[in-house]
Amino acid sequence: MHSTTASISYEARRKSIWSSLYSFQEALPGLLAMFFIAIASNNLAGVPNPINLENLFHYLDNVIGPVNGQYVFQIFNTNFVWNAFFMGLFIGNVFGVPDSWKRGLSYIHKFMPLGIVMLAPHFIIGHAAKAGLVPILIVAAALVFTASVTLLLAKFLRVDDRHASVLAGGLATGDPHVCAILMPMIKARGGQVINAFVSVVLFGAIASVVLPLIGAKMGLSPQAFGLATVSAVGNGAQAFSAGFAHSYEAGRYSIYYDVVRHVLMPAGFLYVFGVMFLRKLMHKRDPEINATRGVDSIPLYVVVFVVSWIVASLHVVKEPAHVAIFEMVKWDFSLAAGALGLSMSVREIWDWGTWRGFALASVSGTLRIAFVLAAVWLCAKYQLFNF
Repeated sequence: MHSTTASISYEARRKSIWSSLYSFQEALPGLLAMFFIAIASNNLAGVPNPINLENLFHYLDNVIGPVNGQYVFQIFNTNFVWNAFFMGLFIGNVFGVPDSWKRGLSYIHKFMPLGIVMLAPHFIIGHAAKAGLVPILIVAAALVFTASVTLLLAKFLRVDDRHASVLAGGLATGDPHVCAILMPMIKARGGQVINAFVSVVLFGAIASVVLPLIGAKMGLSPQAFGLATVSAVGNGAQAFSAGFAHSYEAGRYSIYYDVVRHVLMPAGFLYVFGVMFLRKLMHKRDPEINATRGVDSIPLYVVVFVVSWIVASLHVVKEPAHVAIFEMVKWDFSLAAGALGLSMSVREIWDWGTWRGFALASVSGTLRIAFVLAAVWLCAKYQLFNF
């Protein structure tokens, strides 16, 4: 009787697709928790709060000093996403999360797709044109190779396909942010995303130390090695650290070529999503396939992102709008990451097999390094590009 009454009540007040959302009054406590975690974590537009986690990391970076010209916390990829996440994780696991917050925290499922769409103007393909065709092809080939190898090896290491997908995206693009971007597309669990993020960052830090030693033995020119770092290491700071460890000129070339990796990033996570989505369609009855499970068609926000990416690449969106939109992206992902941290226990991160994620990242990352170094060496040897 009670369920029937509730059903009638819901149908009576249902007027549009927005009726499925909690009311503002129900969601307000959780939204306020996300808001205060965001401003306590990052420097965000419109809120001049000097006492936050981002400024603390900047202070510690200056106390510790740079490593190969790069700050330590940048090498380990602290940014507006992960600052808010770790603060939410700390609060949620130490103090707990009241039930009154949980309805507002569910809005993470709205913030994540919105943030992905707003990222589109951040990737202008034309910015990579000055680097030349060969570097673009090497970076693109390394991206596809790494993602494909990671997805294939995951089966042998018994890594859940959702976990493998977010790890493949982060490793292939060289940006751990992509682990979070793929979360709503792949339907990955929060613990899998964080596990993948930690694995990608740790392997990238190790690679940034090892790669300069290998480059010196191979006798690569600074320009060739600079290209190799952005394709074979990890996030920008890790690649720059590897470049400057080799030589000052190699470090400058790392910065120069990093734009190629950056603008091709959407191709990386769209490739991973496309492969896993097609795989699911081809094996609908396979119980071992979890990635994109429940995604019956390409999500609307993915289509909007692709269209927006193309529009931005055609310079319909001018630079001032691009800067303003990215400030909104920082707000959006700070709120979503805070909600994710509050909603997750530390145990959930370890439950997905930490060693398996790192093992997969290490094997795939090592193969990527070999692939990139071989490609750069062959191009230099046969003068396919003027390194």
